[in-house]
Amino acid sequence: MKKVYLLGFILAATAASQAIAAGEGGQEVVVAAPGAVGVAAPQPGCPKAFQGFFLGANIGYDVGTGNHKVSVDGENGEDGEDHRNFFKSRLGPHGVDGGVDVGYRHRWCNWMAGIGFSANWANTKAKTHVNVDLDDFDEIKSKVRLENSLDLYATFGYVMREIAMPYIKLGWENARWKHHIAFGEGADSIKKKERLNSFLWGLGVEFLATRHTSVGFEYTGVYGEKITKHLDGVKSSFKPQNNKFALTFKFIY
Repeated sequence: MKKVYLLGFILAATAASQAIAAGEGGQEVVVAAPGAVGVAAPQPGCPKAFQGFFLGANIGYDVGTGNHKVSVDGENGEDGEDHRNFFKSRLGPHGVDGGVDVGYRHRWCNWMAGIGFSANWANTKAKTHVNVDLDDFDEIKSKVRLENSLDLYATFGYVMREIAMPYIKLGWENARWKHHIAFGEGADSIKKKERLNSFLWGLGVEFLATRHTSVGFEYTGVYGEKITKHLDGVKSSFKPQNNKFALTFKFIY
């Protein structure tokens, strides 16, 4: 009889130690009777694909537009007052644009939120000319070029089947634009480089390629400040609205 009690005690102690070990590992074990098999319950929490710090790259193409306005002082009119001549044209910058991305994203079940930073270098440019009828010159030529940009943004997304994540982005961009205006052959010109602050928005989708890498497609649009220049009675302004379509790659860890 003592041997039976001793055997029962040993089996009970073994089952209890298994339950404690499983509890420390985040699992639940059901103990029914001596000789019963422990069954592990599903671990709590949600999958974490797309979550973590990331380092990435993007390469794409810019398609933009913008209003170019030029006003030139004129001679005194019949009433003795100075007047100004106004000229308007449209510029459509376009070109290759690419850079690097860093940031962090966190998931709450299927919902994701994060913050990111991008540094981009571009060869986005455009030129135009306007024929005018003035005493000093008969043509105004204008060139613009986007050289680089710095983007700070927040992202919000939804993970689908742990393999795809559509998202939106909102933030701020600081971009360096170069603007050059020439007035006819051999006439004076205006050159200016200026950093413009703009509101940034975007849409995109990513696909999980491996456990730690993703590829995707993204659209980003910006709209904000304008370049304004003055020179000897001439005032010029250019306000760009730029759109970028890009392929993205991220390493997530």
